[in-house]
Amino acid sequence: MEFGAIALALMAAFTGAALYINLVEHPARRGLLDGEMLAQWQASYPRAYRMQASLAVGGFFFGLLAAYWAGKALFVTGALFSIANWVVTYRFIMPVNRQLTAADPDTADAATRALLEKWNLLHAIRTGLGLLAVICFFAAL
Repeated sequence: MEFGAIALALMAAFTGAALYINLVEHPARRGLLDGEMLAQWQASYPRAYRMQASLAVGGFFFGLLAAYWAGKALFVTGALFSIANWVVTYRFIMPVNRQLTAADPDTADAATRALLEKWNLLHAIRTGLGLLAVICFFAAL
């Protein structure tokens, strides 16, 4: 299989998972009480993090391989959008993640809910970066 197609598949999976979180999982959490909402996020986050982190790294790696073999700049651009997810996560989302991970569901309140909403908005940036990577990889193919 061609490296570009692998990069596209990985980032399509990443983007689909990210979009699912933004449009399905997080809105479903909104129907829960503050503490339940936080507890659900705390249970879901480690699994989603591992899955999405590996997909983003894979998209970056295979995007660079595709750029090397095909000589197309769009593969490099897609790879950069893929790895930009790590940058955005560590620079902007991780401080929120640490607060939410350390929070106690028994004492969660409206401020906790607001922090979860902020997290969802920040996560939407990741969804957008994934979509941009998919568009680049698709166009390069």
